[in-house]
Amino acid sequence: MGMIYLQCVVILLYCSNVHGKKSGALQSSCNNMTPGHAGTAQTSPAPYRVVVGKTNNTTKTASNQFRGYLMQARNQAGKKIAGFNLIANSKYLQCDNPRDAVTHTEASDKDSVTFQFTAPQTSQGNITIFTTAVENYNTYWVMMKSDTIIDSAATGASSRLLPSCVLVVVAVCCFYLNRH
Repeated sequence: MGMIYLQCVVILLYCSNVHGKKSGALQSSCNNMTPGHAGTAQTSPAPYRVVVGKTNNTTKTASNQFRGYLMQARNQAGKKIAGFNLIANSKYLQCDNPRDAVTHTEASDKDSVTFQFTAPQTSQGNITIFTTAVENYNTYWVMMKSDTIIDSAATGASSRLLPSCVLVVVAVCCFYLNRH
């Protein structure tokens, strides 16, 4: 009788844990950006790219879809930088500051997600967008990097150039990768 009770408790706890992740990353994912799923992060090249630019030119180029994501902006010192604006089916995951991380709110298949990131008015140094993409519960890539967003104020460029560089479009999208 005691053995049956223990098995039921373990199964219920396991199911509860799985349910929570369908609605986005947990607070415990803030530093290492690991989703807390079974297995370990993939070491093969990710079939996704994190693209930054001033306009949204995201194109679907492969059939690899993903179900979840966690996205953060960090400066060169590793400080998390606030500035994301929410889109449909997303929410903030406050790590160190409000609006410094975004995650999914449902686990449907996605070809891409595109966010606007508005850099702070005060210089934070160069910024990189880090993203974890979850293809399925056991298959995920952790801390994929975008190209660096150069802080023109930190490089000594005229401050009048900064406003045109403040809004950045960030997209996670699929691309074709021949896996043999």
